[in-house]
Amino acid sequence: MRPSRRAALSLPALLAAGPGQSVGREAGGPMTLLAGGAPGSAADSWARAFAPFLERHWPHAAVAVVNRPGQGGLAAARVLAAARPDGRLVGAFSTPLLLARAVEAGDAALLDRLQFVAAVAEEPLVLVAHPGSATDLAALRALGPQATLGTPPPGTAAQLAALAFSRAMPLNLLAFPNAAAARQAVLAGNIPCAMLAAPEAMAGLRDDRLVGLGLAREERSPLLPEVPTLSEQGIALVLAAHRGFALSAGIDMSFLQSLVAALRSVITDPEFAALCQSRGYIPAFIGPNAWEILIRRTVSELSARWISDPWILRRD
Repeated sequence: MRPSRRAALSLPALLAAGPGQSVGREAGGPMTLLAGGAPGSAADSWARAFAPFLERHWPHAAVAVVNRPGQGGLAAARVLAAARPDGRLVGAFSTPLLLARAVEAGDAALLDRLQFVAAVAEEPLVLVAHPGSATDLAALRALGPQATLGTPPPGTAAQLAALAFSRAMPLNLLAFPNAAAARQAVLAGNIPCAMLAAPEAMAGLRDDRLVGLGLAREERSPLLPEVPTLSEQGIALVLAAHRGFALSAGIDMSFLQSLVAALRSVITDPEFAALCQSRGYIPAFIGPNAWEILIRRTVSELSARWISDPWILRRD
């Protein structure tokens, strides 16, 4: 595996031509992977971990990672939407976070200027607790409605799942600045439980500092086979985050198909499977048509909810 090339063409150079007609390009060649988070963030870590696999399965590719943090990927999405559709700039995004941020900003139309390529990994959502607070849902219920359920920031998949969970089991929701802060609050015993994406919870679950109470999945996860689903326990809650990629709209279809094929190949790479296993992801390929349908449905649901029951307090 070649090391990922870090020196990239500047974003101004990539944007210089501006949007325009689709430009065909052969597979391979320099590519910039745009991470919608600051260095050291989950988005950055994911993009940098994935880049070598893209280089391996994309013929002759050299992939550089560039950070454009802000608004859960929305700032990066705006850069990508303004880029020339030649395949030199690829965005790494997490849904539904990007979609929630677009809805919050009143800029859902921005998503029409992106070509969603494929999702390649699922982040299962897991309800975790401090071992001294609760070891199952019955014990959590016994704590009463004043017990605090911690979450990552509003609009994240875990926070949206926590909102749904709190309707079935009334708890006092508390959103933290980031997932690490919510996790630490549980580990320290300051709050009894939190809803987290599996990558944020795996270390604590593996060393028994956290207890898994339930998964927001249709079936149990191979990562955490001993943790029952919430549905098994009478709470019908199924939601997940997905990591995937997008291009600027208008990309040449042959280029799109080649990139989709490369991403599909990554899914079958044993080293990628091992990386996902170690970090708490599940390799899961969702192709462009299926992912587009899922994204459009999610945007529609979030837009309706933002009007009637917003997940954060708006300042009108």
